Amino acid sequence: MTAEGYERRRSFLIGKAKPNAIVGRNRETGELAVLVVACALAMIAAFVLPTLFLKILMIIGLPAAGAAVIFLPYRKRTLYRWFEIDRSYRRLLRSGQARYASAAVEAGTRLGGRPLPVAGPPGIGRVRWLTANFGPDKLAVLMHLDRGTVTCTLEIEGPGVGSRDAEDQEALVDRFGTLLRHVANGDGFVTRLQMLARTLPADPDAHAKDVLRRGDPEAAQWLRDSYDHLASMVSTSSEQHRAYLTASMPYTRELATEARVMAGGADADHGLCVIMVRELTDICARLADADIKVRRPLDVAALASLIHSMYDPEHPIDHFEAMAERDAWPAEFDGSGPLFLRAKTRESATGEPWCHATAWIREWPLTPVSVNFLAPLLVHTPDVIRTVAVTMDLEPTEVAIERMLTEKVNVDAEDRRQAKLGRIDDPRERAHSSRVDLRGEDLAAGAAGVNLVGYITVSSRSPEALSRDKRTIRASAGKSFLKLEWCDREHHRAFVNTLPFATGVRR
Repeated sequence: MTAEGYERRRSFLIGKAKPNAIVGRNRETGELAVLVVACALAMIAAFVLPTLFLKILMIIGLPAAGAAVIFLPYRKRTLYRWFEIDRSYRRLLRSGQARYASAAVEAGTRLGGRPLPVAGPPGIGRVRWLTANFGPDKLAVLMHLDRGTVTCTLEIEGPGVGSRDAEDQEALVDRFGTLLRHVANGDGFVTRLQMLARTLPADPDAHAKDVLRRGDPEAAQWLRDSYDHLASMVSTSSEQHRAYLTASMPYTRELATEARVMAGGADADHGLCVIMVRELTDICARLADADIKVRRPLDVAALASLIHSMYDPEHPIDHFEAMAERDAWPAEFDGSGPLFLRAKTRESATGEPWCHATAWIREWPLTPVSVNFLAPLLVHTPDVIRTVAVTMDLEPTEVAIERMLTEKVNVDAEDRRQAKLGRIDDPRERAHSSRVDLRGEDLAAGAAGVNLVGYITVSSRSPEALSRDKRTIRASAGKSFLKLEWCDREHHRAFVNTLPFATGVRR
């Protein structure tokens, strides 16, 4: 206990939204509509059909069919969930948009030397690339015209999972919470942050190649044999971990007005860049307070190289010489596969494309976890090329408190209803109620409202290797108390959520 009588929590709980619908829980409007239509058709059939047998059959069968569509498990989901996915997938195949070939070679350049823009693969949408001055560096500002957002990306140093003790990690989490609270409750335009953790296996032969290139060929044979023996005794298997932070602003009427004012009669795009630089400067100051070092802002070449490396992991992230915005996209893209997508670039070492599969984090930990609960997924999974993206949609504390109070009222009413019916108290419901109370205490202390969504993309050279890596990632996610669901038949859209675009959260 501290001097104030407050014991510091050594574990953390992630809130779980559990709203109550009219029929059942967590039911969307479309699901309720299916049930209502089924019951309405049953009532109409009772008046229209002539025979008693048909009336009874329709009265019982139609509501049962509607309930089966909504509740019956089918391929780990329900018929209702699969209907729109299958319909969109078939429409994608019929339209021929599942296959993409880059037009970068034939696009040409303008007279001023600027390359003409090239459309991205399916799921990317229309993107405009802008450049802003961020101190002595350049910053790439992306306007996502279809989504109505403006984003930019910083490369940061990772949180150091496993390299800090528990107290330092907890202090780091508290300071990062201060950053989220400042962004959510401030008067800025940034409403969404995305953390990207990119993991690539390092080249195990890099040291041998360096010795071959810089070594002395006239060295004594016994010295070279001794050095080879020493190198063989040292493990050369390692990974490189890169972390990025993406800030996103929704393109609203207020932002457009502010951009025109900041532009001062010039192009409104310039005003958007000025606003983004101002917002990012404030975020960088808060990151410094949170002990998170900013390595560099990503300009057009660096951001294009990062995106390109996600389609082709053989492309070095830091190799951004002569990279332009149209070089971010792969040369060929095939999203017609139901279990994974394929991407190929012109500089690939082999003719075979890379295979990518994306899963979304369906369920976060429901039990108290330590601050390093993601370590098995981020660090302890060697030789798997993966990208973990967590997008945080921020809302002011007052809005989050009102939403929490509504949920608390629903939880208490459900508890009283279950008690009147004499049903046994479900410990899961009791745990959920405690999570709501804990979240209310955090919000009352000034914490920001955060809506989380997480996606994981796994990349491999072949479908067989991808299946093996998917099993490895699922096992690692289980150790982190996460439940994954692979985005089959919609990988072309889910893959975009692990790019530095701050997508994945539905408002």
